[in-house]
Amino acid sequence: MLTSALASLGDQTPPRWVLPGVLLFAVLIRVLVSTHPHSGQGEPPMFGDYEAQRHWMEVTLNTPLSQWYVHTKVNDLQYWGLDYPPLTAFQSWICGVWMRAVEPGAVALTTSRGWETPVSKLAMRATVIASDLAFTLPATIAFVRAFYGEERGANANRMTWATALILLAPAPILVDHGHFQYNNWSLGLTTYAVAAIVRGRNVLGSVLFTAALCHKQMSLYHAPAFFAHLLGVCLRRGRGDARRALVEVAKLGAAVVLTVALHLAPFYVADGAGGTGVAAVLTRLAPFKRGLFEDYVGNFWCATSPIVKWRKILSIPAAAKLSAAATTGAMAPAMYAQVRAPSPEGFLWCMACVSMSFFLFSFQVHEKSALLPALPVSMLCLRATGLATLAPVLVCVSMWPLLRRDGLGVAYVGCVAMFVALFGDGTAPERREPPPPPSPKKRRWLPGWIPSPGKRRTTPEGDGGNDASDARDGNGGGARRDEWAGAGPAERRGWVVAGGALAAVAVACHAWEAIGPPPPPSLPHLHALAFTELGFLGFIGVYAYCYVRLWACARDVGAGKLKAN
Repeated sequence: MLTSALASLGDQTPPRWVLPGVLLFAVLIRVLVSTHPHSGQGEPPMFGDYEAQRHWMEVTLNTPLSQWYVHTKVNDLQYWGLDYPPLTAFQSWICGVWMRAVEPGAVALTTSRGWETPVSKLAMRATVIASDLAFTLPATIAFVRAFYGEERGANANRMTWATALILLAPAPILVDHGHFQYNNWSLGLTTYAVAAIVRGRNVLGSVLFTAALCHKQMSLYHAPAFFAHLLGVCLRRGRGDARRALVEVAKLGAAVVLTVALHLAPFYVADGAGGTGVAAVLTRLAPFKRGLFEDYVGNFWCATSPIVKWRKILSIPAAAKLSAAATTGAMAPAMYAQVRAPSPEGFLWCMACVSMSFFLFSFQVHEKSALLPALPVSMLCLRATGLATLAPVLVCVSMWPLLRRDGLGVAYVGCVAMFVALFGDGTAPERREPPPPPSPKKRRWLPGWIPSPGKRRTTPEGDGGNDASDARDGNGGGARRDEWAGAGPAERRGWVVAGGALAAVAVACHAWEAIGPPPPPSLPHLHALAFTELGFLGFIGVYAYCYVRLWACARDVGAGKLKAN
């Protein structure tokens, strides 16, 4: 529907008010979702994630920095102790200052547990919306302009459509503004980092992504993709010169180390804590005591647990080792592809493959972790429209047991229905007819499993394919990148069938839960398990498709159809 609406407003150039209107609509949806219940509302003694965020504001405001991650009489780590990296703690302090100005009792030390007054909830919700205004919205615009803005045949309709799809993906809205979290900080910083790297500003991108890691350790899901892509870029810049390649790697490594040091330094110097203060932070970040997975999450371990009782047959150390091996094996080919043939589009497909590998096979995964692979999939909306319009709905369906428990059923239906109404036709605005591609100059062969004979564009000697003009070229390289080798009526019909199947099974599961017979006493969570299995099957399909597209990108880089970094 959105594609038709944009076309009716102007041939490839809608009025100037359209993009601000999209941004305003995205904010309005967030405001509406925030009027629904939050996690743990009125459920003592632990309440839920809302109370965790409020409690962290209480702790960071009222205790010395050296005690934020340390168990004390007034900071009981058993009651929502801080277990996220330092930037989350600083974010809690910033939001806590606002909360204290609005309602001091909401963050009073030891007396504010379970504080849920209407004014405090309104103020808490406002901090999440402000975070979206600072991170999600501008980061999305920066990414769309960097990745799609100056590609061959680009137009404002396509950019507006891509911005709308990324901002209106229902899962991040429901988790942050319904369930209540601040994923918009880490996901926004990651989006900023991708935009910088697409522009060829790799040091800035490294700093931004490291900041995302210093906000939530779950950003580790994307870290191997950043590492592989930037290593591949450094090796290409070296062009056989090991010393130059080493210098490039050292520059990025120094940026990462300095960024981490900047986040940890306050804990080193606070009250003369030194290394003990840093160790107190780091020891809180490993969730090994929580087990292999939480609740009902659509990954391999949870989906197969009815058949194989992983939690019974594996100790926590054994489960951690097995999941680490499985995750490494699942993501290694994607990393190899980017090291050997780095490209901006391949980087995003690598992010999707790697983060999906973590979600499916890593240790201690919960439902909200699906936001990590959902981000690069949404960012590829003009490269794989069918995938980008189906995956956000799949993520929401897989999280239904969590959303139902939070009382977010109405918000869930509304957000999914809105997204399907706007993007469910699976079409994006057409691009302008691109100019003829430049003449290839040099033949490049890739070894191994990437058979890619052909010619590729080259850049002036020494720039490694990352100069500003090449970065602005938008990944097009003369090829219509939304029409990859497998695109066509058959694939489009395939996405229609996949979307229809997802809708039919999801509706059937919801109907069974709402009006069907109750599950037997021996299987009280049978309804939740049904959504888990549906999510797992869908995520396996997404994982496989992302790998197919990643391999196609690698071959296109070698054949000169796609710009290499």
